[in-house]
Amino acid sequence: MCMLLQPHPADSTYAAAYSAAWTNDPQELLAFFANDGVYTDVAMGADYRGHDEILRFHRWMLKFAPDSVIEFSEPATQQDRLYLEWTWSGSFDGPLRLRDGRRLEATGRRFSIVGIGSCRFREDGKLTRHRDYWDAAELVEQLTRPDLSPSQSQTP
Repeated sequence: MCMLLQPHPADSTYAAAYSAAWTNDPQELLAFFANDGVYTDVAMGADYRGHDEILRFHRWMLKFAPDSVIEFSEPATQQDRLYLEWTWSGSFDGPLRLRDGRRLEATGRRFSIVGIGSCRFREDGKLTRHRDYWDAAELVEQLTRPDLSPSQSQTP
C-alpha cells in the first residue's frame, strides 16, 4: 500500500483526487482522513469513526454497488471547512438495509444520486469529519420503481 501525499482541501486538484480515492482505492481514501476522522451518512443515520470503520463503510458501498463511481465537484473552502457537491452512480448488485430496518434485495438497476459533503479538516488537510447529505427516498425510488413495458410507455 503506497499512500501518496494528498492535496490540501483548498487545492484545485482536491476534488478529483478525493473522487479517485472513493471510486478506486479504499486504502488511498484513508489517507485523506485523520486517524480519528469520522464519516457520517446522514441519510442512513450512521457514523463511522476512525480508519477501520471508514474502510468497513467503503467495503459495504462496494458490496452494494461494485461499479460505484463517486464524482466530487464545486469544492468550496472557508477556514477549516470544505463543502463538495457529489454524484454517486453504479448498479444495485448487493443488498441494502435502510434506516428503518427494511432490506432491499439486489436488482442490478442503475442509479445516480446527488448529495452534498460537509467536511472539517485540520491544518495539514486531513479530514476530521465528512458528513454526507442526500435523499435516501430518491435512491429507493430509483432501485424499486417498476420498469415500463412498451405498452405502458405509449400513450393512447
